[in-house]
Amino acid sequence: MASVQFGELPFLSENNVIVSCVYSPDGMSLALALSNGDIKIYSTTSWESVRTLNGDGTRVQSVAYSPKGDQIVSGSLDATARVLDVESGTCIHELSGHGGDVYCVAFSPRGDTVASGDEDGTVRVWDVVTGDCRFILIGHTGSIWGVAYSPKGDRIASGGSDSIVQLWSVETGECLRTLTGHDARILGISYSPKEERLASVSDDTTVRIWDVEAGYCCRVLTGHSQGIFTVAYSLQGDVIASAGTDNTVRIWDAETGVCRQVLIGHSGTVQCVVFSPRGDRIACGSDDSTVRLWDVGSEGTRQFSTTNRSQVLSVKYSPNGDQIASSSADQSIRLMDAETGVSRCVLAGHTNRINTIAYSPRGDLIASGSYDGTVKLWDVETGACRRTLDGDMDWVMIVEYSPRGDQIASGDDIGTLKLWDATTGACQHTLTGHTAGVISIVYSPTGNQIASSCKVGTVRVWNAESGVCLHILSGHDDWVRSIAYSLQGDLLVSASDDCTVRVWDVETGECRQIFIGHTNYVRIVEYSPQGSQVATGSDESIRVWDIGTRECLHTLTSYTGSLTYFEYSSNGNQIVSGTTEGQIRLWDVTSGQCQAVVESSSGSIESIAWSTTSDANCFVTGCSDGSVRMWQVVKDDDAWRVRLRWIPASVELVVTDTIIQDVQGLSRLNNQLLKQRGATGEPFDRLRDMGKKVARMASVMSTLNQPPAVVVQESSTDNLASVVQESSTDNLAMVVQESCTDNLASDQTEQPKQPAE
Repeated sequence: MASVQFGELPFLSENNVIVSCVYSPDGMSLALALSNGDIKIYSTTSWESVRTLNGDGTRVQSVAYSPKGDQIVSGSLDATARVLDVESGTCIHELSGHGGDVYCVAFSPRGDTVASGDEDGTVRVWDVVTGDCRFILIGHTGSIWGVAYSPKGDRIASGGSDSIVQLWSVETGECLRTLTGHDARILGISYSPKEERLASVSDDTTVRIWDVEAGYCCRVLTGHSQGIFTVAYSLQGDVIASAGTDNTVRIWDAETGVCRQVLIGHSGTVQCVVFSPRGDRIACGSDDSTVRLWDVGSEGTRQFSTTNRSQVLSVKYSPNGDQIASSSADQSIRLMDAETGVSRCVLAGHTNRINTIAYSPRGDLIASGSYDGTVKLWDVETGACRRTLDGDMDWVMIVEYSPRGDQIASGDDIGTLKLWDATTGACQHTLTGHTAGVISIVYSPTGNQIASSCKVGTVRVWNAESGVCLHILSGHDDWVRSIAYSLQGDLLVSASDDCTVRVWDVETGECRQIFIGHTNYVRIVEYSPQGSQVATGSDESIRVWDIGTRECLHTLTSYTGSLTYFEYSSNGNQIVSGTTEGQIRLWDVTSGQCQAVVESSSGSIESIAWSTTSDANCFVTGCSDGSVRMWQVVKDDDAWRVRLRWIPASVELVVTDTIIQDVQGLSRLNNQLLKQRGATGEPFDRLRDMGKKVARMASVMSTLNQPPAVVVQESSTDNLASVVQESSTDNLAMVVQESCTDNLASDQTEQPKQPAE
């Protein structure tokens, strides 16, 4: 069975490209314009085709319902628009006169006129009763790709290949205002319900929100990686949907510009997106010949964006500990409530994977570095991108805030280190000297120095104010992957692929100590919170060293897989480690003993962060499967346990080699959805594993707020319990819950069983 996303409904499959789609005013029908010239109408109750309005074989580029729902207007590549009777399919008027292909059409709110835009750059306004042309609106210098009436019907907005939006008076045909700002052709426009705002989308990959009366751009929404074809406001005007050639649909908060969700599933350009009249569903049509339907009013879909779509590369706690940020290979940053795991917002704007993030000392901003060669500064409260720092950089590998928060340091993959003014975004210094990629950057405790390491084995110490190189620390003969200042700032420790750890005197630049003992690349080095110890990690072990005596106090081994990450707890008493096999181990720093083991079954552990509050006993992990998980460390009867506290809501459920059959109570839509994903057997009543392992989920829900209407329980030798929960809406919510017991607890409303040692 292929993947199912929360809020997703069964898709509609055609044999032709879906060029345009539109809901009827009552929401009972959905009309599709197909590339073969047909207009197909589906019932939104059964999602079956109920009528086809046959064309002459010429591609229909755009369709729109009349306010009463009894007529449809279509624009075609034969330079005509047609007004059709929905019931009979009869052509009421053929609107001729355009000098080129008709790319867009719209009905007026009163239904008495139709606007159409064409290849020759004109907009024509037609009388629906007589079929006569009332006005020809001339002003654009390129093809018209988008046309929309204002909700009151007294204005028409048009956008075209000349990259401008023009606002016209329906009464006089006069151009009232011209909106400029896009850098490429405009392909879609949409009025807000209260008509004070207008959204436009373009091949320049942006969505622009305009103040219609003042004529200025209020906000620019970035996140799509390619041109955007279509845009729509929700019925309430609080949400905007956009889609295009990157095959995704993005859901935006119309007020803040924050990307709430990214709907993924199409395998071709998304040509059209439309909200249902109630605003609870979205239909989007694509070059892949499918229409995908999303329940955007369901709890599942509201939770959809809380989990990363791909490998989590970094997780960080905010300075006050109330928020967690995770960055991902899917070009997004997700902010989550540390207590509940609920998603606060998604920060979208980078066009490549985000390798590194850092909170400002006050916690009000996040800096992110991406393989797109930019650093972005984000407002944590609103989710808006404050600044983009672009200074001829290659892949940005690391970003760090200074302790005072007034400066940001970034390092890229070709060895360039840049210092930025955190307030203005200006580049203060470009520090040259590294001849290979910068891997690690760290500020001294006072912030007056910066240390950086690279792929050729050198560490450089810089004056943070002047940018002058103070020392070149040479001695390693392979990559220096990690560096750390002592609490007093007088020592710097470096870990290298040459299997050694070196301790440097910052004042003189001399090497004081060399720790030898690792037999593989040393990837991580960290001072203990008290500053008396240093922990170093390689593939095969973690070693804890006494800085004063140079003695190796403990060697922590026996984990499954290669070490990927470790971190001291806030009080310095424990270390938590993660491996390529998803194993988490809790270590006692004093004794060197392993206190707890969790087989998290979540792919490689890519990042770990302990809570930043001194009395907290929680940490988070970011994993290669896209999940972020909160774990709680507890002590019961002198035994330590690591328990799963929360996992954000599921983005994707992937089940392979599995038949689902004989489950009672599934709705017809859920039945249809499962059949489309390759599940077989009906009616459904139990999950039957075919003897092969059920694939891992991208993430699972940690709690169920309502008792499930249908619960199917089956023991598994792989310690995986599966639960199918029937939602009160027509979308399917599926939960796979990990457990270390052999059976699933019968009461599904309680907190899930937690992994333990």
